[in-house]
Amino acid sequence: MKIFFYMIVAINLFGFSDWKLFDEKKEFKKIEFLDAKVLNISSIGGENFFGISGLAYDKKRKTLFMLNDRSRLFKFKVEIKDKKIVSLKPLEVCRLKNHNGKNFFLYQSDSEGITLLHDKLFISFEGSYPKIREYDKDCKYRRTMYMASDLKNAKNYQGKNRALESLVYHTKYKLLTSPERPLKKMEDGYMGIYNYKGLVCKYKMSDPKSSVVEYETLGDGNLLALFRRVYFPSLNFDISLKKIYLQKGRCRVEEIATLKDSEGANLDNFEGLTKIDKNLYLMISDDNDNFFEETLLVLFELR
Repeated sequence: MKIFFYMIVAINLFGFSDWKLFDEKKEFKKIEFLDAKVLNISSIGGENFFGISGLAYDKKRKTLFMLNDRSRLFKFKVEIKDKKIVSLKPLEVCRLKNHNGKNFFLYQSDSEGITLLHDKLFISFEGSYPKIREYDKDCKYRRTMYMASDLKNAKNYQGKNRALESLVYHTKYKLLTSPERPLKKMEDGYMGIYNYKGLVCKYKMSDPKSSVVEYETLGDGNLLALFRRVYFPSLNFDISLKKIYLQKGRCRVEEIATLKDSEGANLDNFEGLTKIDKNLYLMISDDNDNFFEETLLVLFELR
């Protein structure tokens, strides 16, 4: 049923169209889901549009950056009015370069997390050489960021595709990141949050089989975290949004909402998250360059 629903939506319109996030109306105490769109875009500027793994928003220019997992950065002019996604206009696309100004080899190009600070874009990479790099908004390489020693060695992760999925800039702790799954040395059932000095804090994972895929800041200085669990071979998903109270040692976690395909939500592989304004956020799904998955853009508000 889920795959059939995807196919019907995909062939209706080119560009974006409304998406029914829930089969029946659902209300949550701490969050309101305002709008959902399916993006049916084949290519932009000669680059195939797929695999969106990260979001960043430039409020001043109303520009939405979409990062895919093959080092392409797509730029859109987005208009949100009356808490709805009114328009999404493609602007341009650029390709991330290495320190020599050349394209990444395929095994180096797994870009996952993105965060924006003024005119600087910070992007995290998975693979054999996990790194965080700084770019300008035109994809020009600036520098490779210093990382905590535990994060430098790919052997410390549970796999090459379980590395630096999330990335956010925090005014106190600077760049914060977590691996998709806990480092091998981490205490069972816990996830660590790291900055350039090392472990900032750790928190208990409510579902040890879930993955942390993105962080974003909250107005009170804490973090909004996006978690995902995939069920194979059905490709059903559980998606959770949680508040993480940042503090040294152990962080406290508060659940905001959990959505499940099995309970009537029409989900996909959500990986990207960005703050639009005050309590307004966007999240996006990675279609994995797969015909049976979609790129979904969802607008929500924290109460």
